[in-house]
Amino acid sequence: MERPLHLGLLGAMPEEIGSDLAHLNNLSRETFGDLVIHRGEWQGDGGTPVLLTLAWSGWGKVCAARTATRVLASASSEAPIDLLLFTGVAGGADPALQQWDVVLADSVVQHDLDVRPILPRFVVPPLNRAVLAPQETWFHWALNALEQSHSSGALQGFGRPKRGLIGTGDQFIGDAAVIAALRDALPELQAVEMEGAAVAQVAEQENVPWLVLRVISDGADSEAAQSFNDFVQAYDARAWTLIETLLRRQASAPRR
Repeated sequence: MERPLHLGLLGAMPEEIGSDLAHLNNLSRETFGDLVIHRGEWQGDGGTPVLLTLAWSGWGKVCAARTATRVLASASSEAPIDLLLFTGVAGGADPALQQWDVVLADSVVQHDLDVRPILPRFVVPPLNRAVLAPQETWFHWALNALEQSHSSGALQGFGRPKRGLIGTGDQFIGDAAVIAALRDALPELQAVEMEGAAVAQVAEQENVPWLVLRVISDGADSEAAQSFNDFVQAYDARAWTLIETLLRRQASAPRR
């Protein structure tokens, strides 16, 4: 019998996943200093349960990398993490994006990483790559799930899912000039946030599939801080809808 799918689900803040844990059964928790890792099962409509290991990392690349590492290491050898998913909100770098638009990263970059002249800008030294891309099978599984749910009306209130480059850096961006400079350096940049590419690096080095899923909260401009604060409160009530969209497709998910 095939073991259940096991997802590592991460967000910077509780509101970015849906802070109510009532959607999970058989809950348990483990504490590492100030980090709490929750474990539980999601039970669909008569389907096989999905195992979830869930944690809120806090903001920034160090917090995200620490949490990803703890989540992966805490899984048993009998039920390893099949996919590490980081989700939450992001600032729009592409002017065409609006609040509530959904972006599934087909690539990520650490936009504040620069060790020139030793290596080119953005290159991650251990991996010798600037841009990291998720495994195609997992990416297309998630994208198809999101697109089908949107088409059926199950993602009410969200924009049509898009794919694109997401940039990560230890900086809350609220300056249009900063975004313009990043777009000059990274013309395909769709959104900016503070955790995703760090989680992707950990997952790549640990040989675990990963995805980064973001919803646009603001335009990364002078209005970003207020837009972000207002948006996060509303997003809390809807965040689980995106997660459940993927969980309902667990039967077609790839396996490690």
